[in-house]
Amino acid sequence: MKKIISTKGLLDGRHDAPWTTEAIHDRVDFKLVVCYRQDYGGDIQVCPQLSYELLNGEVTLIELSYTIDNPTPERLKLFREECENFYELYGFVVDTTNSTPRVCFRATDLYDMASLIHALDYQSVNLESIMCPVDASLTEKDAIYSPSGSYILQIPDVEHYAIKEGTFCISPMAARHCSNLQKLDIPMYMMFDENTLKEYPKGLMIKKWDTHYDGTPDEDDYDVEEEPYIVDNMGVAYSEDGKVLKFCRYTFDADHYEVPDGVEEIEEFAFLSCRNYLELSIPRSVRKIGDTIFGKGGIIVVRDK
Repeated sequence: MKKIISTKGLLDGRHDAPWTTEAIHDRVDFKLVVCYRQDYGGDIQVCPQLSYELLNGEVTLIELSYTIDNPTPERLKLFREECENFYELYGFVVDTTNSTPRVCFRATDLYDMASLIHALDYQSVNLESIMCPVDASLTEKDAIYSPSGSYILQIPDVEHYAIKEGTFCISPMAARHCSNLQKLDIPMYMMFDENTLKEYPKGLMIKKWDTHYDGTPDEDDYDVEEEPYIVDNMGVAYSEDGKVLKFCRYTFDADHYEVPDGVEEIEEFAFLSCRNYLELSIPRSVRKIGDTIFGKGGIIVVRDK
């Protein structure tokens, strides 16, 4: 049996998801509006909001709601039908209990939650940074990782723990409940900011590995030498010829960044260590963009000039 948990430190209460809401607006809503125009022959302005509720570390509700301009009963009815057709989710309702009428989908059981997560994932909006399904048999002595394995969401409350190799990042407050944690091993290549140590138990010893845990070096070390790079004043690294954007440093915390003209490629995971939702402005010279370039989500805007 699966349960859905929060990755934000397992805090109870109701939470809005601002970055995911922005992602829905940027990646989904323009398509939804076009579909509405094609089906009903009218223009409509929409504003989404995603929120969820937590109880004892478990997500008990996920809600996707929309407000629209000129919310007449007829327009709300048509927009509700469009949401069902667009998302292929049956259960959108018109809610008039608030001061502003809205159309919403409220998921309170695992089937509906999984359906909503799948519908958003299909539209390139990933909820992994907010919540994820885990095996209900896990205990507080077990670590919790995101489904992709890229994030460790909760570190177990043991004296010594080695984060799995292949993990890229630690989610915020992953060690919040770790009163017994004394030693933590960080696998090679994992992004770890020393400034986050204040969130961990006092006296915690950190070991960052530059080999595999068994002591063997990375196989790639024998075949490929690290290419030289240059770093701009914002902490973003480029190949020496300036044609490849390689990565950003931990110090990069902007919410807007302009890639210079002449760059042709952005490598995968380039802004994975960025702690903000990022608006990335790129020139038309860019011909290749790697997978999973954002850490906390983002949008790519292509400049005309």
